Amino acid sequence: MKNILLVFVFLCGLMGLSQNPNDCGNAILLCGDTDLGINPSGIGINEFAQPGNLTPTCFNFQTDQVWFKVEIETTGSFSFALTPDTPQADYDFAVFGPVTDCNNLGAAIRCSSTNPAAAGVSGDTGLNDTETDTIEGPGQLGNGFLQELTVNAGEVYYIIVGLAIGQGGFSLSTSGSADLPPAPTANLVDDLDVCDDSGAQDGFREFDFSPLDADVLLGQTNVTVTYHESLNDANIGINALTFPYTNISNPQEIFVRVIRNDSECTDFTEFTIEVDDTNVTTAADAIIICSDNGTETFDFNSVIDTIVPNVTNLNITYHLTETDAENDMNPQGSTFTATLIEETYYIKVIDPTGLSCEYIISAPLFVANPPAIAISPNLFLCDDDFDGFLNVTLSDQNAVILNGLDPALHEVRFYANDIDRDINQNALGNSTTTTQNLQPVFVRVIETRTSCFSDTEFNITIRPRPVLASQDDIIVCVDAVLPTTISVETGFDFYDWSTGESGANLNAIDINQPGSYTVTVTNSFGCESSLTITALPSDIAVIDDVVTQDFRNGNNTAQFIVSGPGDYEFSVGDSAFQDSNFFNGLYKGFHTVRIRDKNGCGTLIQEFVVLDYQRFFTPNGDGFHDTWTLDGLNEFPEAVIYIFDRYGKLLHQMAPQGAGWDGTFANSPLPSSSYWFNLQIPDKPLVKGYFALKR
Repeated sequence: MKNILLVFVFLCGLMGLSQNPNDCGNAILLCGDTDLGINPSGIGINEFAQPGNLTPTCFNFQTDQVWFKVEIETTGSFSFALTPDTPQADYDFAVFGPVTDCNNLGAAIRCSSTNPAAAGVSGDTGLNDTETDTIEGPGQLGNGFLQELTVNAGEVYYIIVGLAIGQGGFSLSTSGSADLPPAPTANLVDDLDVCDDSGAQDGFREFDFSPLDADVLLGQTNVTVTYHESLNDANIGINALTFPYTNISNPQEIFVRVIRNDSECTDFTEFTIEVDDTNVTTAADAIIICSDNGTETFDFNSVIDTIVPNVTNLNITYHLTETDAENDMNPQGSTFTATLIEETYYIKVIDPTGLSCEYIISAPLFVANPPAIAISPNLFLCDDDFDGFLNVTLSDQNAVILNGLDPALHEVRFYANDIDRDINQNALGNSTTTTQNLQPVFVRVIETRTSCFSDTEFNITIRPRPVLASQDDIIVCVDAVLPTTISVETGFDFYDWSTGESGANLNAIDINQPGSYTVTVTNSFGCESSLTITALPSDIAVIDDVVTQDFRNGNNTAQFIVSGPGDYEFSVGDSAFQDSNFFNGLYKGFHTVRIRDKNGCGTLIQEFVVLDYQRFFTPNGDGFHDTWTLDGLNEFPEAVIYIFDRYGKLLHQMAPQGAGWDGTFANSPLPSSSYWFNLQIPDKPLVKGYFALKR
């Protein structure tokens, strides 16, 4: 046993109708394979207010609800599964029985109020053959299913289903070994298309549907067929149509109800009725003969089955005018001569049974010549990335192919092969990437009004671009006397430099300034490639500062701070060139620094001074160390030196330009001893030290 019910729950719809399945007394009977569409609403009568009906312990069911009645035909098991239309809608249910009627339901023998969201399960609920519990819920307790029923023939059960949380309807399927009452079958019937040949031709006429009973039943007995204007009327079984019946709209849907006479089991179907006007002329699509000729012979019989449905059961005549067709005059044969001028012919269609209306079809007919297109020239294009393939905009060929035809009235299609073109598949679109060299393209031009077409094709050849080897950046000496030559490969047809120079053999030019120089070369195919050569500047260095550490007794240092665009190396005195600008171990006095640009843009040579003092002097007149001096101090003309004895007595003051101190005070020689000095140079720290006088 398996039964699927479609139940649509709405909050309004059946209020005031004679029956409503939200009451136990109007419960929906579960039958054999029957689909039900019904609109129950609200709570209905509170059956649990009666003394013999106990409110279920899992839920009070004071919400939108549906009642079902289960009549058991054979002993066995009964189960069902309810699936909400909205996921995790919370439908609760209770089962009562076996009982005799709705006035003495007793206590529920099954009751489920599990909340699907809280329990982490779907909204499906019902009875099955795997569960052992008979009650579950509320909230997260349970999984939505309870133990199936063991039933006996002749027993009656009632099921109430209530929507606790959520919205939407549900589907219900029954299963188990017990049988339910068999349902009748409402078989499909054809729609009725009849002629308005009775009374005023206003689209309304009388009908008698009772002859359709045999097609609805197909031999079923002990059943009753009724016809209704709405599905609700059919479901509830009210307002059955009586005959003759006049349609209330055109077209109109009629609903058929089939009910067993020995039970409440029903089934439904529907069909449409439509009333046609007489002598209506309809227009057929124009028949267009694509031909290079100006005239063609055409037989309407070759296409009449595509113009007139069910033509084998109808009488067909052909006419030159609509008046002749209306009056059944001057019938013609089916063959006519089509020309380049559109002519309309008229086809009279008559139903010999008289059920369908006569009507006339106007059929335009003419010859259309294919579009007069031009033969597309082959394309010779330059490669864009040296791989031999190219994305080509095919639609750039449209103007040439159309040859003056209006592009708004013609469609140009491109294909990779003639087979695709013949069966109109795999069109390439307005652009394509070539896959071979040479690449054929097949073209079809269609006149949109007539669908007549002409074909052509062309080839795409991809020409190679010139190949230029990449080059490293070069160096240009700023303001150099001699220019620098830059060049690319020879053998191309033309060279165009960004300097404005160009020529067929000008693969090299001279430059004297740094910058970016671009050359565009053209080969014999007219294809171009460009290369940019970057000339970086370099120049002789400029000394911004010489930072010395003086008075370090022969371990003096010097660091040269330079600027300029070049890459420089340094040498002091006879030392080898080095990348570092720092030197140590320098003695006092004058030195020569050489700063050389590694790029060959010149060497800067300049003297610098390292200050230091003698640690002793011997004023004995032998010509060696007779005075105490500071070499190089004349570079600092504002410097002042003060000499003191060990007691701090000022003995001598001298300027950088002097000959030095001869070891006397007031023209008297001083004894051998240690003497102190202070050296003051503007904007430099005060230097203090001592030295020895030896006699």
